[in-house]
Amino acid sequence: MTLQLPQSARLTQWQGQSLSQPGLLREVQIWQELLQGYGARRIVLDADSGVHWAMVDLACLAADLLLVPLPTYLSASQRQAVLAQVQPDLYITDRLLPQYSEPLEEYAGLSLYRCEVSAAPAVPAGTQKITFTSGSTGQPKGVCLSAAQQLDVALWLAARVQQVSPGTPRHLCLLPLPTLLENIAGIYAPLLEGGEVVLAKDADRGFSGSRLTEPKKLLALISAVQPKSLILVPELLQFLLAAIQAGWQPPKSLEFIAVGGALVSPGLLQAAAKAGLPVYQGYGLSECASVVALSVERAELAGASVGLPLAGRQVRIDDGELVVQTPFLGYLGDPGSASLEVRTGDLASWGPNGELLITGRKKNLLINSFGRNISPEWVESALISTGAVLQAIVLGDGQPACVALLFARPEVSDQQLAAVVEAMNAQLPDYARIARYNRLSQPFSVAEGSLTDNGRLRRQAIQQLYQQHIYQLYSGVRHDFLSISA
Repeated sequence: MTLQLPQSARLTQWQGQSLSQPGLLREVQIWQELLQGYGARRIVLDADSGVHWAMVDLACLAADLLLVPLPTYLSASQRQAVLAQVQPDLYITDRLLPQYSEPLEEYAGLSLYRCEVSAAPAVPAGTQKITFTSGSTGQPKGVCLSAAQQLDVALWLAARVQQVSPGTPRHLCLLPLPTLLENIAGIYAPLLEGGEVVLAKDADRGFSGSRLTEPKKLLALISAVQPKSLILVPELLQFLLAAIQAGWQPPKSLEFIAVGGALVSPGLLQAAAKAGLPVYQGYGLSECASVVALSVERAELAGASVGLPLAGRQVRIDDGELVVQTPFLGYLGDPGSASLEVRTGDLASWGPNGELLITGRKKNLLINSFGRNISPEWVESALISTGAVLQAIVLGDGQPACVALLFARPEVSDQQLAAVVEAMNAQLPDYARIARYNRLSQPFSVAEGSLTDNGRLRRQAIQQLYQQHIYQLYSGVRHDFLSISA
């Protein structure tokens, strides 16, 4: 298809080139011809955020070429698992890949490598992009999306944002570009509305992988760019609030800050309102091309509401669970997963004006404040499999990192236990690691009400019984994460 963008559309690299609509479309055309010339069918994009990441992405969208953007948070083993599933025939990167021969070509700082394909996977018809979620058990899941699904959501989003922030958009992308929400809402939507999208490398945003490691750079970038809009996960919103309390002044240009990826606490929303941040809540999931609903009420007024469903969304609530009535192409490698609707696993209800209220998770998943999904049983099993830990419960819903209550073998010293946890953490992706833990002096038991008769954890009961321990762990984690802004 031909990529249609208004003449005012612009893509800008922070402290680099800025492409107006003619130059942008010309670069997209160059990449399109390059990729088609090599007969690419499944393309992996593994590169730093920036204009040329966006160029490859837009070229694949326009040419309906299957693209797999590699997330930054994947561990080495997860990365290998993704590549084994995808079996790409073309790998585009700005990194050194000694395992491959010489690149086919180098263009705009990116190298194109030919990959050997052992067995091409069966991909659902119509798939243009495969976005990998973190996967609740550590095994990333490939969500298959069509070009039409992505563009529809981008257009619906652009129209909704115009209700709050009218005029020409000027958006600064803060989340890594492989994050589907930033990809669609941060690049496609503003460009389709004729706006400017400003992109910055990970280092310029203060990021290393999925972690914010140099927060002062992020603050300096926001102040210098003076954007109209940002997209944040709850943890970044918490960081901005801490920065404001420490004396940072957000730019007066900000009109719209969308926060999503995980539930946001009412206290955080109230604090954002008090600080004068124009925060609006949204809700979505990758299986629905990222966004299902977005509020046009300031978050402190909307409360638990995530707003009305987007214009093209049909949703219903079935036995308390939110169901989105939209065709889902399915997961890579799981042909039986395609469906005409998406069961979200989220508990929801309707507000008085038809807005959606998200009240919790139907399944026993943790969603941290960076929006990553974690199955506690996965990490608990890893802890117990070390042999040093007899019982473990992992917590962290809505928090920046996981914490744990552990009952270890009596003969294991505190120093040995610390080493065991550290070694286990090294085998996990960063979002699933145990940041702090409390060693219990007594095991969980049926008698105290922390175990069922068959030995399963009573999670809610444990959170009540050990609430002081858990509160101290969370306080320590929060201090660790916010102290980097000092």
